[in-house]
Amino acid sequence: MRPTSVIRIDLASIDANIQAVRRLVGPACRLCPIVKADAYGLGARRIARRLAPASHLLAVYSPVQAVELLEHRVSAPSLVLMPVDGLSRGDELYRALLGGGVHLTVHDAVQAKSLARSADRLGLRIPVHVEVDTGLRRGGVDAAAAGVVLEMVLRSRSLRLAGVMTHFSDARHDPVSMRAQLERLDSVLESHRLPETCLVHAASTHALLRERSSHRDMVRFGLAWAGYGLGDLEDAERLDAATSLRAAVTWSSEVVHVKRVPTGAGVGYGSTWTAARPSTIGLVPVGYADGFPTTRHGASLEVVVRTQTGRRDREGTAAVIGAVSMDQIVVDLTDLLPEGASPDLLRGADVELLGTDPERPNYLPTVAERAGLLSHELLCRLDARIPRVHVVGMQSSGSAESVTGCEIETAAAMPLRTATASNRS
Repeated sequence: MRPTSVIRIDLASIDANIQAVRRLVGPACRLCPIVKADAYGLGARRIARRLAPASHLLAVYSPVQAVELLEHRVSAPSLVLMPVDGLSRGDELYRALLGGGVHLTVHDAVQAKSLARSADRLGLRIPVHVEVDTGLRRGGVDAAAAGVVLEMVLRSRSLRLAGVMTHFSDARHDPVSMRAQLERLDSVLESHRLPETCLVHAASTHALLRERSSHRDMVRFGLAWAGYGLGDLEDAERLDAATSLRAAVTWSSEVVHVKRVPTGAGVGYGSTWTAARPSTIGLVPVGYADGFPTTRHGASLEVVVRTQTGRRDREGTAAVIGAVSMDQIVVDLTDLLPEGASPDLLRGADVELLGTDPERPNYLPTVAERAGLLSHELLCRLDARIPRVHVVGMQSSGSAESVTGCEIETAAAMPLRTATASNRS
């Protein structure tokens, strides 16, 4: 049985993006790619191994995620971002800390004391990063109390201060507030003499693309390794070098049913779309259960459809019409059908739901914006049952897709028609 859709992740683009970030931040700045939430749903095991050689740390959210990377022999240590305090000798995390494969984040004095007691009892010396809350007001110790926590860690025999960090509240939209947060961080740092091995880190993807002063000793970034983030910046403030990211993700399916409908016919639940002319419509077997977004306030989504008529490849965009259903969408194929041709000509046509071309309406950040989502939010919503196929060298040229060196992540990840062709290449 074939899957109804396939998500392809281009590892060559990820390689290129890491090189682009390295050029952007310079040789001295360390890299900490974020691979939490299964690398935004794209497959942390495979992607983390790809990122590890260039990375000082890999950021995850939970201890479970960190242990999973170690079990899959990812060479770079993990930075666990959530607060962790209690430890026991039977924990897998204990063994990971014993082997030096995990750093933890300290969020307040209570957690620091608990963690130090556990480490003393277990004979550990744990590398920790103190998160200073400079304005996000989520995790982390308030800037006014950060000095107490820093001194506690510096005096501890069982905790090693490996980093001091903060997290910006809105580096995407508001560079002024970002700079104010940096100033609050600096005021904390100026009051303490940190070890030379302690790394200061603040920059997210949007910050590292926007301002060099945010780079510090290390940058933590998620969207950038996947090739996104630059287009999200809502003003002109960006570094000149921040222009070479390559989108790494495509999501494709196919047309499984076509029909003609007359003028005035309503389509889908609620008949929210009505044919203004005799139309040819197609059924694509993905829906909101797969993570295909719904839209509000009249925003429209489009997909790219590719088919072959005789020896000629045809390609065009098609609007998603009517309500998005649980496991199917309907697209308007009228303008893609040659005059006088049978609608069956479009049965089996390839449908690119999310693409890598910024000029096309199915570019992932464009789709996310129209759906009122963040780019990484849209990625994380793509259902885990959709096969992830990791390839090397996928390029969208504006016509047919070219894929070389295909690496299939799991035996279940059987590709659709375009990937089957690529496996022969």
